[in-house]
Amino acid sequence: MEPENEFNKPLKGYASKQEAKKVSSDLVVAGIALLVGLPIFHFYGGFETLASLVSKPQEVAEVTVVTPPPKPLVEEPEVLEVVPKREYIVDPNAEGLQELKPLERLKPLKPVVLPPVESKTVRRQEQALAHLPDPEISERGATGVIPKRSRNGLRAMDLYSRQADTEGNFGVARVVIIIGGVGISQTSTQQALKKLHPNVTLAFAPYGNSLKRWMEDARRKGHELLLQLPMEPIDYPQNNPGPHTLKADANLQENIANLHWAMSRITNYVGVMNYLGNKLLAQPASLSPIFSEISERGLLFVEDGTVKNSLAQGVAIKELVPYTKGHVLLDNVRSRSAIAEKLVKLAEQAKRTGVAIGVGNAFPDTIDLVAQFAEQAKKNGIEITPVSSVVKDPQ
Repeated sequence: MEPENEFNKPLKGYASKQEAKKVSSDLVVAGIALLVGLPIFHFYGGFETLASLVSKPQEVAEVTVVTPPPKPLVEEPEVLEVVPKREYIVDPNAEGLQELKPLERLKPLKPVVLPPVESKTVRRQEQALAHLPDPEISERGATGVIPKRSRNGLRAMDLYSRQADTEGNFGVARVVIIIGGVGISQTSTQQALKKLHPNVTLAFAPYGNSLKRWMEDARRKGHELLLQLPMEPIDYPQNNPGPHTLKADANLQENIANLHWAMSRITNYVGVMNYLGNKLLAQPASLSPIFSEISERGLLFVEDGTVKNSLAQGVAIKELVPYTKGHVLLDNVRSRSAIAEKLVKLAEQAKRTGVAIGVGNAFPDTIDLVAQFAEQAKKNGIEITPVSSVVKDPQ
């Protein structure tokens, strides 16, 4: 061993110091590594994980990866609320539409499957039974059989109606022709049933003989029928419509009894029509209970157009009576040329407005000219239609 001297002593001390510094530096680095590594080591399972790493490797099972179905390219947005629906009603006294305020509530939209829209069908009497009163809409009154509504709402104006050649408004010029006074004269009634087209409406007076037989013949031929109601005129009793007249100053029981008497004279009619009545039709207070009974019996009302000061339309709206009014009086002047002119006027109005109603009587000239007019109707661009197809029905 080399002896220590002044030359190697300092060098040895320096080396010892350098070695000590190196050890100290290593300890500092190890400490820092320990402080940083311990949390990570603990997080990944510590010594247990370390032991598992050196343990015998386990067999790895085969894993099947299930791929979810692809989403559609465009997803339909979910609608949570809908805008309130706007509804409209038709004002019978004004033209156009009246808009109602929409409901302010918003409701969740749920998928609803709506049934297909079906057109309204009218139940009509079979032609083979057209001459017989249907028991479902008939009842025995004090003087005979009178119409009534059935339990399910079936009405005489529907069941006894004749189906129009064209239903609905499709630009067809339609003409309604009503021939009144049927049943009074045997000869005229027979000629009307023989000559007139089935689309011509026949109005029976409640007087005369063999009304039941004439009614049955008319129904077998396919005619739609009305019943004429005798109503009080201004100059009554000098101008007297006949027995059982409905009067403006009569009490309710009397008028209803007379109404039922007239209703019981024939059956199988769709509605009633006034005969005279320019006094009664101008007094709503007296007319209202009569119209109420007509409505309850399932009948329509036709105003013949002879009363200029009539208030019947307003009462019909109030009492929910299906209503219409004649436009042209065919034979108020009883001459063939005058009647022919009125028929031409009737056709012109139908082409201008879509519907025109002519009212005449069972006079021989009227029957002949109406029969010729009906035969040439299609050639002239018009269609003869029964009255029930043109009434305004509030129900």
